[in-house]
Amino acid sequence: MRGLLEKDFRLLKGQKNFFLLILVITVLLSLNSENNFAVTYLTFIAGFLTISSFGYDDNGNCMPFLMTLPVSRMLYVKSKYLLGFLLTFIGWLAGMVISVITALLHKAPPTADAVLFQLAWVFLWMIMLSFVLPMLFKFGAEKGRMATLAMMLVFMAIVFAFTKLAEGMGMDMDACLNALAGQQIIVLVVGLAVVALILVLISYFISVKIVQKKEY
Repeated sequence: MRGLLEKDFRLLKGQKNFFLLILVITVLLSLNSENNFAVTYLTFIAGFLTISSFGYDDNGNCMPFLMTLPVSRMLYVKSKYLLGFLLTFIGWLAGMVISVITALLHKAPPTADAVLFQLAWVFLWMIMLSFVLPMLFKFGAEKGRMATLAMMLVFMAIVFAFTKLAEGMGMDMDACLNALAGQQIIVLVVGLAVVALILVLISYFISVKIVQKKEY
């Protein structure tokens, strides 16, 4: 497991100049944005790097070589899930540091509820990864990206259709969102964490079955 993670991190290290540029842009934009911009943006960017790691494996014809080593297919799947969660958390943590610093510069330190609410981005991206990773294992990096884009478009279409349907039925979506926001933040975040954990476990077992049946 450690060797697989080290491989991915060393490959991603080649993009360190890109990462530094992203950090600089995030800091500059955060100075004139809401406190959660850095968290949202860096969590997304860091989590999306997991897809890049599949590209390195495919382009370098890495899988046939890895399968000759004492590395099981299940271990390979575990390493990708762990990589995705580590990158997501690192991105979230970097975003939180930037957000807190910029908030202090504006003399508006974030509240405990605000920090807890921003933690939700970690679980939201975990949910996204639970859908994305099986497609990457199934179709590879290039086709997996297209499948991921298609999935996101379908998701947005469903949200849009649901919103229009709710409005057509006379539901006040703003009132619903305000009522949801009025609930205890801790309850919402814990609920989101439970949903994320369940989906990740289901996703993991699906990915294991995909990889075990795949020929490299």
